[in-house]
Amino acid sequence: MKKLYMLMLAAAAALMTGCVATPVPPMDTRVTIAPDLGHKLYVTDVRCTKGHSDFLTLQVNAVNNTGSELRVQWKVVWLDGEGMEIDSLVSSWNSLALQPHEIRGLKGTAPRVDAADMRFYARKMP
Repeated sequence: MKKLYMLMLAAAAALMTGCVATPVPPMDTRVTIAPDLGHKLYVTDVRCTKGHSDFLTLQVNAVNNTGSELRVQWKVVWLDGEGMEIDSLVSSWNSLALQPHEIRGLKGTAPRVDAADMRFYARKMP
């Protein structure tokens, strides 16, 4: 009986390992990816800092997690110290075509020095 139990336990473990999905990288809470992209697009290595200038600069990596070209649009919305959106022409949608499994660095610079944070958005190209 003990051998049968161990055999069933080993078989169950083998079956469960076949159902393991590709791990999803942790998502920064400032990043929003449209639901229709699912796990096709990952945004990783989110960095937002003031460099040599007084302007906040954002850098992220966009990762195509598919075996085909992925056409997306992205934008950055900049926020002031109170969390209010800063109206700006730089907060418009940008088009991007990512090749299969491509990783591309994207950058943005705040339109004003009082920008304190940002939100990054990505959606499927209409």
